[in-house]
Amino acid sequence: MIQGFLSDPSLIPVTIVFILFILFSYWQNLRKYIIHLSIVYISFLIFTATSYSDHDNNKILNDVAGGKDSLINAVGDVVLLNIDSTNTNNSDLKPSEGFKIKEFIPKSEVVDNSPKTISVQRLIVCENINFKLRKPIRIRDVFLDSTSKIYCFAGIKNPDKSENITHYWEFNGEPYAKVHMNISVSEYFRCWSYVTPREGYTGLWSVSVIDDQNNLLKKQEFSIISYDDNED
Repeated sequence: MIQGFLSDPSLIPVTIVFILFILFSYWQNLRKYIIHLSIVYISFLIFTATSYSDHDNNKILNDVAGGKDSLINAVGDVVLLNIDSTNTNNSDLKPSEGFKIKEFIPKSEVVDNSPKTISVQRLIVCENINFKLRKPIRIRDVFLDSTSKIYCFAGIKNPDKSENITHYWEFNGEPYAKVHMNISVSEYFRCWSYVTPREGYTGLWSVSVIDDQNNLLKKQEFSIISYDDNED
């Protein structure tokens, strides 16, 4: 705050003008105005210092919001936002090659000798997310190609241990993007990702939630249509 206050470009000019007015008041025997000038100058100093204090506080709040309560990882056309966890796995988002999804079949034996208990309670696509309330906005299954972002919102029950999942986006049955994230222990863990569809990518889309063994937990289909076709 002090460094920003001292570097304010208006501080030196205003101080010089204040000193000149004080000297002028002494010279013209107008000493009764010195108090008024001093009050104005002190008010200026307080206002300037307060503005820098608010700026610093906002910066701290933003840093906390970005580092503790949320994590944003942007690469190319996909952004991962995970509000409920600080352990999100930051992975480059690249189209999958040879990535196969298999139906979810609970295994009697796994590496840690315990079956997975993670499940997807809710999976939808929407136009936006209310980040403060962590709720989806404008839920749809058909989007215009003029839509800038399409979000996948998932509500996940994960009662036992931390698990890794993937949001797997497909366009016309072909891989489009993968978003990896870590899910903390929670009765209802909310997480989301979004894609920015490229021009001309109209057709059938889907987004799936996959566990770390490529088991399909849940899948949601949607479509993107041309804005011109919608007008007709």
